[in-house]
Amino acid sequence: MRERVRGFLNAGSLVTAVFLGVCLVCVLEVQGKDKEKGIVASLRDGKLERSEQNNWMQLGTGQEVLRGDRLRTDTTAVAIIEFPAVGRFVMGPSSHVELGKDPRDFRTKIERGALWLQSSLPKGSKTSITTSLATAGIRGTAFSMVFGEGEKLVCICTCSGDVEVSLKDGRTIRVAKGEYLAVPENEPAPVKAQTSLPLLEKRGTVFDFCFNCHSVGGKGTLKQGGK
Repeated sequence: MRERVRGFLNAGSLVTAVFLGVCLVCVLEVQGKDKEKGIVASLRDGKLERSEQNNWMQLGTGQEVLRGDRLRTDTTAVAIIEFPAVGRFVMGPSSHVELGKDPRDFRTKIERGALWLQSSLPKGSKTSITTSLATAGIRGTAFSMVFGEGEKLVCICTCSGDVEVSLKDGRTIRVAKGEYLAVPENEPAPVKAQTSLPLLEKRGTVFDFCFNCHSVGGKGTLKQGGK
């Protein structure tokens, strides 16, 4: 009898161990899937919409977004989208973007408007923001913005970290903290990035919306909470 009881207990322990193992796998799978999803963390003014079967459906704060989603904002909206394994995106007004699909190489496309990215990439991962004129590539941690006037001009500026911009002619230009690179459609692109400070010292420039992050007349100083 004792042997039978001992055998039963051993079998029960084995079943328990298998059950716990299955549960652990399920938890890890759920966590992995959660990391593949993003969320609308904030929506200020206006509307944020997602393309679903050729129709545009409105999204609200707290709703999920998925890799590969096409999103757009109206003329007044500012939307913050967070992806755990990528970082935080901020879509400016009148913006149209297509989110990346591969979490290890998260390539987001911007057709128009402005897109900020505060990246928090795990080791070995990378992300990029692509326009018709250039691609801004990021590894590690950086805080950068890409904006354009349709297909006529694209500008990449960096608040922290380093960004590598790949141009259509095959050149790669580094845009470091406090610098920007403006790439026009029908003119030669600059050979290197320029300092953003003169533009951040005054209003009435194309960088006006940067004062959401920077102190006015603060020599490029980020506001509290900026990185």
